[in-house]
Amino acid sequence: MSNILYFETLDSTQTYLKEHFSQLDDKTVVVADQQTAGRGRFDRKWVSQLGGLYFSILLKPNKTDFLANLTQLMALSICQAAEKYGIEPTLKWPNDVQVNGKKLCGILSEAVAKNGHITCLVLGVGINVAQKDLSHVGQPAISLCELGVKTSKQDFLQEVLALFFQRYRAVLEEGFSIIRPAYKERFPYAGKQITIKNGAHVLCGVAHDLSPRGTLLLQTDSGKQEILIGDLLV
Repeated sequence: MSNILYFETLDSTQTYLKEHFSQLDDKTVVVADQQTAGRGRFDRKWVSQLGGLYFSILLKPNKTDFLANLTQLMALSICQAAEKYGIEPTLKWPNDVQVNGKKLCGILSEAVAKNGHITCLVLGVGINVAQKDLSHVGQPAISLCELGVKTSKQDFLQEVLALFFQRYRAVLEEGFSIIRPAYKERFPYAGKQITIKNGAHVLCGVAHDLSPRGTLLLQTDSGKQEILIGDLLV
């Protein structure tokens, strides 16, 4: 299993690994009880109150063709770990995990490059585990505790890591196609009218499918479009 470093407080598990990656082994995991400067996708603030599971994984793969799909593998792994406790999470493309339309976790991946080549990937995760009040986070959110799940952060972390690394090598070699069927089973938006927002750019249409690359295929008035990045809104 991975080498796991625990901290009571960090500014950010992401920042820690990005600053220390050269001294740390591949697959090192950094966990913090609290983060003072946690962040999510598009540099949004991530509120890191006590009770949440906050961790980042340092990955130093030899092959980098499918790094973008590792966030989707992590989201699927979290879904499947949660399902062991009898709940039914869903996936909101590209990598949010929700229960009853409320956010259970967020995932952020950041590549570190040197001389134009990717040196490593830092995959950051925040999972709502034991919080009892998430009204202040700025969006509908829910915790495992609120869903009646009784588990420790340490046990849930080990379950997620085991599921992630079971398919990590295969996804690195072959990409999203390895997990596409399982991901699509948990993607409830196919055939539904959605909006994709990427900065100031907004695009509306019907979610048609997920491509073998893990991108979103959107049917719009002007034809089918492949969406590489953005926020899915309903």
